[in-house]
Amino acid sequence: MSAAGIAAPVRRPAQSKAALARTVKEQRRGYARAVLAALARSLQGRPTPQIRRTVKTTLQPLGVRLSTVELQTIAKNISAGHPVQLPE
Repeated sequence: MSAAGIAAPVRRPAQSKAALARTVKEQRRGYARAVLAALARSLQGRPTPQIRRTVKTTLQPLGVRLSTVELQTIAKNISAGHPVQLPE
């Protein structure tokens, strides 16, 4: 504590740019998984093309780019009520 009774800020070691980028990527990926799970619950039973469009437009801002085949598979599984997950 300083003389005024205020605690000094704790300094953390600086992360490298690569480590910081990796951390941000992992956080986005985790958020994208949660978003996909929520979409799966809310879109179950809807037409596959609608699900495919919704999943694609929702995940793009999160930096997740899926191939056409991956999108189609995810959309079919959501429509059928099967569990889904992002491909690695």
